[in-house]
Amino acid sequence: MTRQTETICVVAACREKPGRETIAVEKAASKAEANAKKVADSLGLRLLELISIEKNISQDGSDIEVRVEATYRVSAFSQLRFDLRLLSRSRLFEFVRKELSMRWFQFHYRRLVAAPVDTPVVRPVRALVSGHFSVPGGGGTFGDIEAQEMACEWLAEAGIPFDVATNLEDGVEGIRLEDADPADYGIFIFVCGPWYPEKAIPSMLLRRYDHCLKIGLNLTTSHADQAGFDILLARDNPNEIRADIAFGKTVETVPVVGVLMVERQTAYGSRQRHLYVRQVFEEYLKTAHVAPVWLDTVIKNNKVGLRTGAEFESLLRKVDVLITNRLHGLVLGLKNSVPVVAVDSIAGGGKVTAQAKALGWPVLLPVEELDVEKLAETVQTCFEQGMKAGLEKSHRQGDDSIARTRSEFLEILRGFNRPESL
Repeated sequence: MTRQTETICVVAACREKPGRETIAVEKAASKAEANAKKVADSLGLRLLELISIEKNISQDGSDIEVRVEATYRVSAFSQLRFDLRLLSRSRLFEFVRKELSMRWFQFHYRRLVAAPVDTPVVRPVRALVSGHFSVPGGGGTFGDIEAQEMACEWLAEAGIPFDVATNLEDGVEGIRLEDADPADYGIFIFVCGPWYPEKAIPSMLLRRYDHCLKIGLNLTTSHADQAGFDILLARDNPNEIRADIAFGKTVETVPVVGVLMVERQTAYGSRQRHLYVRQVFEEYLKTAHVAPVWLDTVIKNNKVGLRTGAEFESLLRKVDVLITNRLHGLVLGLKNSVPVVAVDSIAGGGKVTAQAKALGWPVLLPVEELDVEKLAETVQTCFEQGMKAGLEKSHRQGDDSIARTRSEFLEILRGFNRPESL
């Protein structure tokens, strides 16, 4: 029996110096194959074989550019399997993982606390900075991290060497609590957040570093005393309140990128590449020096809590660039003079491509050409150029088209013969 198969097409490019055409072709072909595997995986398909590959070499300034278009045979598409993959994106797994990791940490750390600490005769002049960002599943926040960075700045100002304890989850570089030797430290600092000394992990930390000068910094606690510390500089407790020290941390601002996605359009069947597009968006956002703002245009159960178009467009105007595979992301972004990096998730082009042409908007990435490098390059171009001329052209072209549609619509209504009233 002949197995059902389909095909996918990807495009990749590579730039090299003249004389390195063969190397450039190999690199572009390798990139195309990697992208094809990602596309197939995002659809729940198996990549079977390369059917054809076309190469085009052109001169671009002092470099040559090799562009390859590769077509692969893949296993047949199943809408049901595709929908099940969407369901697997639930946050339930992440919640369970964090809960189990915290419980495992408690179990493992309890044994370390029970072991005797080789207390030094003289306290080492070294501090260990910890917080909720140090405990697996602790859920450190951006405010926690800024408070930790502020504490570290003050330690450096005082000439005190230090280490930061990290859970390896919240973006903090440092040493794991399980690997930190208490004998190496003379100061133990727990910085920022709520503090309950009677609970398992706080009480274990206080016992393990009992020989240190224990400082509670920027904490909220219901205890009127020192809450287990030798010194407590509380953010708030029954006796005092202080400004959160994150208020004093200077932070570099970054460009704001709006992200608006649709993840399935069943009418397009196996031509849809939405999960691949999402994967590229997410990979780009992991390394890009930007602030992502996820947006949603769906009215019922809006993912970001927006209720009206006015709310959506008000938020949309705050972003510097919008990346989207939604038609109305493109339309509403340009309407509000926001540069849009439009991605058409449909192989061969769909309604996003058609609308970009209707509005005369040049920043359109076909899914066959999409990869992280191309997306990053296009977003950066929008940042640098501002796209003022392109936005003005889109407004003129869009307004002219709508005026024509309005005129034709009104003409139809005026020529409509209503039946006589009975």
